Amino acid sequence: MSPEDVKTKKILNAVRTLLATKGYAGTTISLVAAEAGVSRGLLHYYFKNKEEMLATAIRENMEISISMIHEIFRNNKTPEGYARGITGLLRGVMENDPDFFHLFFEGFAVARQSKVVGSELESLYGRFRKALESCLEQAGQEEIIQPELPVPGLAAIITGLIDGMGLQLLTEPDLVKDDEIWNSIETAIVDLLKK
Repeated sequence: MSPEDVKTKKILNAVRTLLATKGYAGTTISLVAAEAGVSRGLLHYYFKNKEEMLATAIRENMEISISMIHEIFRNNKTPEGYARGITGLLRGVMENDPDFFHLFFEGFAVARQSKVVGSELESLYGRFRKALESCLEQAGQEEIIQPELPVPGLAAIITGLIDGMGLQLLTEPDLVKDDEIWNSIETAIVDLLKK
C-alpha cells in the first residue's frame, strides 16, 4: 500500500469512527483532522465538506457489503448455506462493528437534507440490491433455490430484513447475544428461498 493509500485509509477510518459515534451534527472538520492526525488543509484536499465525508464512508461500507454478498453466494450452494452466510454476515457486523450500521442510519437521516448523500445512498443501495438480485437469479437458474416470490421482490425483502434487523439490534443490543434470534433470521431467509 502506498503512503498516499495509507493516509487515505487513516482519514476514512477517522471519518467513519466520528460520524458513527458523534453523528453528522457532532462531527467537525477539526475533529476529523485531529482523529486522523492530519492538518485541516490536507483533509480539505480529500473532502470538500462533511457531506462528501459521509458519502465516501457510506460508499466504502457498501462496497464491502456487495463484495461479501458475492462471496456468500460463491462459497455456498444451498439455500441453507446462503441463509447461514447472510445471517453470519449480519451477526458479524453487529458483534464486531456495529458502527457499520450506525453510519448507514446516519446517512439515511442526512440524505433528507443533502442531495450529495441522498444520491450516493440511492445509487449504492440500488447496487447492493442488484448484486443480491443477480446472485439470487443465478442461484435460481442453477436450481439451487426455488423461491415463490419474483427475484427482484425477494432481493428487496432480504435487503429490508437485513436493514430492519440492523436497526432493531442497534436499538436492543442485548438481542445480539440471543441465538434464538439468529436462528429465526436464518430460518426466515431459508423459507424465502424455498417453495
